[in-house]
Amino acid sequence: MSIYLLQKQHVQINEITQELISIPKESIEEKAFDISLKIGQLAGVLTFHLQSEDKFLYPNLMKDESSHIRSTASAFTKEMGDLGGKFAIFKSKYMQPKSVKSNPEKFKQDLDDIATMLKNRIEREEKELYPLIEK
Repeated sequence: MSIYLLQKQHVQINEITQELISIPKESIEEKAFDISLKIGQLAGVLTFHLQSEDKFLYPNLMKDESSHIRSTASAFTKEMGDLGGKFAIFKSKYMQPKSVKSNPEKFKQDLDDIATMLKNRIEREEKELYPLIEK
């Protein structure tokens, strides 16, 4: 199974997230429009990525010959929680620049929370799951 596109999406997700995180708190209000655009860009990549995993990657891994791959995929599916749902809430909350401007500190905290979830998930997939597939 080729995971090249999923890995490429991981890079894109990390890059966009890093661009958002690197915006200083004192610049959030003036950059609210750009922030909203970046959130939209992240939403596009992340939505496609999560759908690819949910519809293709994990179902195929759950049917793999290797019980280790099946159990790892199953554990990842259960542990994922509702990352997509949490991001959807974040996106709907901050897609409008006025929402970003209205409470920059809350936006920054919510962004940090989402970024940490994404980073942790990507790191785990890259270190624990993808190496099993590439064997």
